[in-house]
Amino acid sequence: MADYEVKRKANIGSSSLILIFIVLCLATFGLLSLGNARGDELLSARNAAAVKAYYQADGQGEEFVRMVDQALREADREKDPSEAKKQVLEAVGDYYQEDSGRFLTDIPMDAGQALRVELTVDWQERSAQVASWKVYIQEEYEIDQSVRVWSGGE
Repeated sequence: MADYEVKRKANIGSSSLILIFIVLCLATFGLLSLGNARGDELLSARNAAAVKAYYQADGQGEEFVRMVDQALREADREKDPSEAKKQVLEAVGDYYQEDSGRFLTDIPMDAGQALRVELTVDWQERSAQVASWKVYIQEEYEIDQSVRVWSGGE
C-alpha cells in the first residue's frame, strides 16, 4: 500500500494571489475616495468663504441704499428739486458721480473682487432706484508663467 499513497497538497497559490489583488484594489479605491473627499471638503470651504464675503458685501450695499434713501427722505419736500439736491449732496455727496448723475459705491470683497452698487435718483419724487448691483474683478492680475532655469552659477 505504501506504493499507492498519493500525497495531496493544498493548492492555495492562485486563491492567495486573487485575494491579495482584491485587497490591493479595495485599498486603492479607498485612498482615491479619501482624496476626493478631501478635495470636496476644501472646495466647499472655499465656496462657503466666498458666499460669506458676498453676503457681507451685500449687507453693506443694502446699508448704502438705506443711507441714500434716508438722505432723500430728509430733504425738504417743499424745496425745489435743485435745493433738495444740494441738501442731499451735503449728506452723501462723496458717492455722487456728477457725469452719470448716479450714486455709486464699490464694496471690496475677497480675491480682488468688489460689489458695485449704482443708484439712479428721481429728484422730483426724491426716490432712488437700483440701476446696477454686480460683482466684478477689481484688480488686474497676471499669471506668472516664467520658468526659472539654472544657468550654472549661483
